[in-house]
Amino acid sequence: MLAAALPLLLALISPADRRIAYVGRFDMRDPAAPACQWSASEVRLRVKGKEVRATVEEKGHDGWQVVIDGKPASVLTPKEGTDTYTIDLGVDAVHEVRLVKRTEAFIGTTTFHGFEVPDGRLLPASKSKRRIEFVGDSITCGFGNEGPNQNEHFKPETENAFMSYASIAARAVDADVTILAWSGRKMWPNNTVPEIYDRILPTQEEPVFDFKAPAPQAVVINLATNDFGGENPEETGWTSAYEAFIRRVWDHYPKALIYVAIGSMMSDNYPPGHMALSTLRGYLSRMVERINDPRLHLIEFDVQKIEEDGVGADWHPNIRTHEKMAARLTEALKKDLKW
Repeated sequence: MLAAALPLLLALISPADRRIAYVGRFDMRDPAAPACQWSASEVRLRVKGKEVRATVEEKGHDGWQVVIDGKPASVLTPKEGTDTYTIDLGVDAVHEVRLVKRTEAFIGTTTFHGFEVPDGRLLPASKSKRRIEFVGDSITCGFGNEGPNQNEHFKPETENAFMSYASIAARAVDADVTILAWSGRKMWPNNTVPEIYDRILPTQEEPVFDFKAPAPQAVVINLATNDFGGENPEETGWTSAYEAFIRRVWDHYPKALIYVAIGSMMSDNYPPGHMALSTLRGYLSRMVERINDPRLHLIEFDVQKIEEDGVGADWHPNIRTHEKMAARLTEALKKDLKW
């Protein structure tokens, strides 16, 4: 349970405290005020006590999934400006508390200014030794996955990156997840994710990520839905840009397995007459064959079954479809990485 808290004379724990773990990309130029924008950015705490207070500055309309001892508990929707919020942990015991950004970068920027553990104490939080990075578009962000049907348009309240296939699969293999995704963006030639891939805050050119953190063992690239949303892109130009991005990722993470994905919104029925799914499958299959590297894998997610499973906002996958996508990816990760 969450509530805005009245100010009390408690010792404020700095966000720079080494007992706090940050998963994903945070602007740490001011260690006492880490800021984030990317989906699924996470602050992880381990505490002994029955409540935690977080002082948060919000610029936008972000939602944060509160996860207590591995279970989603409530949603924190900070108001514009700076305020302190109380997270009720229930019994006085040792708890793991995860704050996970549900919403994507264009929704807002959240900055953390401190934490309090009344009548308790902060303990060291830990990260997983397994790491997965995802590069994608609205599907990977969890766009509209809590929307009731295709007739509802996007709103921040129904976007939940914690329940995107990326986060679900990562949890299934006990891996930490980094999501670098933005709705509507493509692989090539314009409005791309690669052009913002190096950014810590994707709405800003600076600061640039230094890639000094431990490398992910796997990178999933799920970009094509918007590329094929109108006319099919020209094969040589599109796959050359895709290959260049793959090699750019390997420059940073030379040991990483890379999965190039065919997403669940691809179809041979839309756009009419374009055979987009079959065309994409051919492009990626030929590209993977040409690169001929054991670190590169093609993964195809089933087309979403709207009549059977329903659909989210603006025809995007709902949580049921995300769960099916996660199951497919989890199977591949366990097989290929022996996880």
